[in-house]
Amino acid sequence: MSGASIPVKHWRDAAANAAVSLFRQVITAARIVAYSAYPSAENRWLADAQLRLYRESTRYQPIMLILASILVSQASAGWISWSTRTTWWISIACICVITDLSNRYFDTPRGNALQSVQLRALNCVVATAVFTVAWSSMTVFLWAPGNEIDHMVLVLILACSLAASTALGALHPATAVATYAIYSIFLVGRLAATDSALDHTLASLSAIYIALMAGQLVVIATTSRKMITLEHERSVLVDDLHNAKIASDRDRARATTAGRAKSQFLSNMNHELRTPMNAILGFSELIQHKSFGDAVDKYAEYAGIIHSSGEKLLTLIDDMLDLAKIEGGRLSLRETSVDLRQIIADAMETNEPAASEACLSLVKRVARGLPRVQADERAMRQIIGNLLSNAVKFTPSGGCVTVFAQLEDDGRPAFGVEDTGIGIADEDQSTVFERSGKGRHDVTTMDKGTGLGLAIVKGFAEAHDGEARLESALGSGTRVTIYLPASRIERSEEAQKLAG
Repeated sequence: MSGASIPVKHWRDAAANAAVSLFRQVITAARIVAYSAYPSAENRWLADAQLRLYRESTRYQPIMLILASILVSQASAGWISWSTRTTWWISIACICVITDLSNRYFDTPRGNALQSVQLRALNCVVATAVFTVAWSSMTVFLWAPGNEIDHMVLVLILACSLAASTALGALHPATAVATYAIYSIFLVGRLAATDSALDHTLASLSAIYIALMAGQLVVIATTSRKMITLEHERSVLVDDLHNAKIASDRDRARATTAGRAKSQFLSNMNHELRTPMNAILGFSELIQHKSFGDAVDKYAEYAGIIHSSGEKLLTLIDDMLDLAKIEGGRLSLRETSVDLRQIIADAMETNEPAASEACLSLVKRVARGLPRVQADERAMRQIIGNLLSNAVKFTPSGGCVTVFAQLEDDGRPAFGVEDTGIGIADEDQSTVFERSGKGRHDVTTMDKGTGLGLAIVKGFAEAHDGEARLESALGSGTRVTIYLPASRIERSEEAQKLAG
C-alpha cells in the first residue's frame, strides 16, 4: 500500500507544480498583453518600440490587402454574385484606408509621451481588430452553403492570413491576441455551425492549426521582446558611454585649465614674493655694510622701504593662508558688531594715494541709517579693501570708482565697488572668483597681482552665508556686490525691546 501511494503522491505533486507553473505563465502572458495594450510609465519604452516595429512591418499592408481582397472576391466568382463580391471588396478597401489614416494620425506624437504611447497602442489594437473582422467576414459574405470547394478556399485564405498575422502580430502582443480571437470565431465557429461532416473536420483541423500558430506566436513574441530589450539596453549603454565620455572630456578640460591656472598662479606668486624679498635683502645689505657711511637719513629711508616690503610680503602670505583655510573649510570667523560705513571710509582713505596717482576719483555712496551687522571685521575690511584696490588697479586714468552700501528691498545688507574700468569679457566672468581667475587683460596694467583677491572676497562672503555677484561688460566697467543675509543685521536696543 505504501509503495503504491508513493507514485500517486509523486504524480499528484508533479501535476500541482505543473498547474502552478502554467498559472504563473498565464498570468505573465496576461500582463504582457495588458501592458502592450495600455502601457505604464515603466514599460512605455517597450510598448513604443513594439508599436514602431509593428507599424514599420505593416507599412504597405493596406495596399496589399486591397489587391488581395479583389483576388479573393474573384476566386468566389463561380458561386457568389457580382454585387455581393463587389460590395465586400469595396468595404475592405474603405476600411483599409480608414484604419491606415487612423494609425498615421496617432503615430504623430502629441502631448505627454506616456499618454501618446497609450493612445497609439489602443488605436493599433482597435484598428487591427476592426480590419480583421472585416477581412474575416469573407466567411459570411463569400460563403456558399453546401459548396465544399468554396469552404476549403476560404479556410485556406484565412489560414494563410493567420500565418501572416502570427509573424506580424507577434511584435505587439495585444494586437496578436485580438487577431487570434477574431480568426477563431470566424474560422472555427463558422465551420462548426454547418451540418457538413467535411466542415466539421475542417473546423477541427483549423482549431489545431490555430493552437500550433499560437505556440509559434509565443515563441516569436518572446524572441522579439528579448531583441527589443537587448537593443534598448544597448542604446542605454551607448548613451551612458557617450555621456561618460563627455563628462570625462569636460573633466579633462577642467583639469587642463586648472593645471594652467596653477602654473600661472605659481609664476605670479614667485614674482610677487620675490619682489619684496629682493628689496628687503638688498636694502638690508646696504644698511649692514654701511654703504653710505654716516648718512643716517639714507638708512632711515631704506629701513622704510624694508618695512613696506615686509608688510607687502606679510599681506601676500596672509592672503595665501586665508585662501587655504577657505578652500579647506577651516576658516573661523570672529563675529562682532561691524560698522560698514567706517570700514568703507578707512578703505577709501587707504586707497586715496593710489587713486590720486592714477588720476581717479573716489566716490562714496552709503545709504543713510545703514545698520551695523554681525560679521568678522577683518573679513569685511579685506573684502572692501580687495574690491577697492582691484577697481583702482584696473580703471584707466580719468575714471571713477564708487564704493556703495545699502539695504535691499528684501532686507539684505549689500555693499561693494563699482568702477568705470576695462570690464570683464563674458567668457571670463565664470572664473573671476577662482584662484588666479583674474579675467582681465594683462596688458592693461603692469601690476598683475596674484589673482587671489576676488577668490578671497567670494570665500569670505560665503563664509558669512552671503554671496558675491558680478556685473560687468568689456569696456563698460565692473560692479561687484556682496550680499549678506538679513539675519546679520544688528537690531537696535529699541527694536530688540519691541521684539521681546
